[in-house]
Amino acid sequence: MISLSIIVTTKDREKDLIECVRSIAKQIVLPDEVIVVDDGNISGAVKDSIQSLLHNSDIKFRYFQKDVPGLAESRNLGAQKALGEIVLYLDDDVILSENYITLLKKKWERNKEDLKLGGIGGIIENLRSISFLEKIYNRIFLLSSFISWDITNVGFQVWDPSIKNTQKVFYLSGGISSFRKKLIEKIPFRPLSPGRTALEDVDFFMRAKNKGYYFIIQPKAKVFHKQSSVNKENDFLIGTKEGYNRKVIFKDNCEKNLKNYLWFYWANIGWILRQFLTGHFSKGFGMVKGLFAKTKWKRNL
Repeated sequence: MISLSIIVTTKDREKDLIECVRSIAKQIVLPDEVIVVDDGNISGAVKDSIQSLLHNSDIKFRYFQKDVPGLAESRNLGAQKALGEIVLYLDDDVILSENYITLLKKKWERNKEDLKLGGIGGIIENLRSISFLEKIYNRIFLLSSFISWDITNVGFQVWDPSIKNTQKVFYLSGGISSFRKKLIEKIPFRPLSPGRTALEDVDFFMRAKNKGYYFIIQPKAKVFHKQSSVNKENDFLIGTKEGYNRKVIFKDNCEKNLKNYLWFYWANIGWILRQFLTGHFSKGFGMVKGLFAKTKWKRNL
């Protein structure tokens, strides 16, 4: 049986973290261990509660605290410490359906010999649906793909939560998905800018796709994403990072030619315009700033 470690990355969300761990402890098929990587300082009482929940289910619990916050660094540290062949990353504000690990492990067991399979993930059940008009909009601005979950050639993520059948894809929801530990060792997550909202998932999946890896999405495996507001950065800063990092992803991972330059900036117009059309003005202005402004952020290549 393939071994699986869960890595929960967290910062200052103690209540959400306990609910997430409780859903892990209720799984029909249990993980071998749960690793919590903390960018904050959860209390001793919360650690004890987590230990008790997991001990009752005979799951090993390990805790690591970091001095410098960053989602990419937390994921990489968790993978380094993990004992399992497969690492399942979870955001601290998600709640798993009871058969989540069961469905992922079944798919891993059937495909474990295919070394080009990099990861398997499920669906966020409360992820907003994509309307018919939005699909047309995405086609106009070249933000769509023939593959339901994909990364385009200029670094934009494509997703469709309405899919019904298991599919081969090139993009997953990173905070609920499982990966081969060896893949994370080979293609670690890159910290593109400070903080916890920076398109690290898009960068990771683009680099993996460029190296010939693919992924599987299992729509029957579902989680609920609470989208906690605790410790969330403001919309303008989120937009600034997203605009800047979109440019970094294109620069580092995409083929440079006139067609792709035109595609990249046309897609950005559509991506940013959508923020204004849906009333997210602060995030939209942040994206414009990030796309065109030089920053002093240092990133690891």
